[in-house]
Amino acid sequence: MRRCFWVGWVVVIGLLASSFTRAEEKESRKVWSPDVERIMSVGHEESQVMDHLDVLCNRIGPRLTGSDNLTNACEWVRDRFASFGINNAHLESWGEFPVGFNRGPWFGRVVEPEPRPLEFMTMAWSAGTKGTVRGKAVLAPKDQKELDEAKAKGTLAGSWLLLGRPSGASGPRPDPAFRRALRKELGGLKLAGIVAPSPSELLVTSGLHRITWDKLPTLPSVILVRKQFDELAAWLKDGKTVTLKFDIRNYFKKGPVVLYNVIADIPGTEWPHEYVIVGGHIDSWDGATGATDNGTGVATTLEAARILMKAGVKPKRTIRFMLWSGEEQGLLGSAAYVKAHKELTPKISAVLVQDGGTNYLCGIDATEAIFSDFEQVFDPIKALDAKKYPFAVRKVPGLTGDGSDHASFLAANVPGFIWLQSGVARYQRTHHTQFDTFDAAIPNHQKHSAMVVALGAYGIANLDHLLSRDNLRAPGGLAGNGRTLGVQLDETTVTELEDDSVAHTGGMKIDDEILKIDGTKVADGMEITRALRAGGAKKVVTVLREGKEIELNLSWEPPAAEKSKP
Repeated sequence: MRRCFWVGWVVVIGLLASSFTRAEEKESRKVWSPDVERIMSVGHEESQVMDHLDVLCNRIGPRLTGSDNLTNACEWVRDRFASFGINNAHLESWGEFPVGFNRGPWFGRVVEPEPRPLEFMTMAWSAGTKGTVRGKAVLAPKDQKELDEAKAKGTLAGSWLLLGRPSGASGPRPDPAFRRALRKELGGLKLAGIVAPSPSELLVTSGLHRITWDKLPTLPSVILVRKQFDELAAWLKDGKTVTLKFDIRNYFKKGPVVLYNVIADIPGTEWPHEYVIVGGHIDSWDGATGATDNGTGVATTLEAARILMKAGVKPKRTIRFMLWSGEEQGLLGSAAYVKAHKELTPKISAVLVQDGGTNYLCGIDATEAIFSDFEQVFDPIKALDAKKYPFAVRKVPGLTGDGSDHASFLAANVPGFIWLQSGVARYQRTHHTQFDTFDAAIPNHQKHSAMVVALGAYGIANLDHLLSRDNLRAPGGLAGNGRTLGVQLDETTVTELEDDSVAHTGGMKIDDEILKIDGTKVADGMEITRALRAGGAKKVVTVLREGKEIELNLSWEPPAAEKSKP
């Protein structure tokens, strides 16, 4: 009996302590407007952000621009917006591709000398095998003499040609002129296909979309993880017979293929023709399921819309949710939208883009003229979970277009922002690689970020003025990140070149060998990408062309945009 008495007091004391703690927390936390409190409550208690991402990645899958999956994703997202009660959700066409591309399953295996599966990728808009193709693996000829002998003996026909340099290989590199000549002959050698090494154990997907129906790629080209490529090459050098088989279901679709952005509005109550745009890109590369690039940004955009609608808030300006396609091919969807709606650009207060993976949104940049507004707008966000998810407004001399869709708006003098992000996720491990799958997303980060997006959009929409354009852009601050160079490479040699790309405009040609970028030597595609991403919007690229070194000036700076005043 006495024991029960003391236990009872312990319970009472515990309850009192708990109530005092909750009271202290309530007292220490600012009391926000009822709208802000409802946004926080809905976002905390019933998040659906991972459900959105699950459907996008695991039911629909990768969303390459020009693929059936992308069209399916756009239609599903439109209907998802509508299910929240947004009556005007719709698709807006921004262009067409002459040829569509759908990637089916792919499979590869060593048959002999030691059976094992192969880990590999093919580029988007590249040829498949049209069924299982089995053939001997052979090392690529090192010079014209070896090539002539192989052709005379017929040893290349029906083979998988290992075209690349194994790790740690000694001796001089193959003559660039011969490599270019070999590339030109590949189509006539009746090969089963090409097997090249990846720069690392990451399989990075890209591809050139400007192909025509009357000139489709026909030769399968496999990119194998570096470790396995080196193993195949070592077996062949030891005189072993190596047999490979691949089944790569890549399909071309005769166009034109219509391409869309997805748009959905929560109309403003006082200034309905002024806008805060929230979004990210819905397209992805198709080497995985496009989870962190950029399914995570799509999911938080959807969830922010759901939170605001469920909270029943009425923003003073229209909050426009936009999901652009064609981003991976050079910001095509967002650039087309800006071009088609020039009359709207003076009325857009801000464009908020998430395109940095699954780490939580930890801050945003602001110019001197915008800083005080953002301190006000984002004050509630700092109270969400300041210890676990700190948030800061970072003052900068000017905004930069860091390779995502906000850059299209910033080029038109619209305040465009990409969220700053922080956390434990390693974005470079998943960015365009085989690891960009649903399991890479961090649920708590996604849940928090969706609330940040909702609160930020609502706060900017309710300011009594548009954000300032004064000193908006940093000098040279619209550099691309290398993915819009517009070339395909064999190590450092240009094998394909897109019309109207940065490389084409700058004077680069097929068969150019890239030697240096801004004076720094580059040895492979990964080093080229890193060098292009570093620094400003202009690059001096040194190429070797017909035995001569030539310097090319490449620029990602857009034409000077006429300034618009709010």
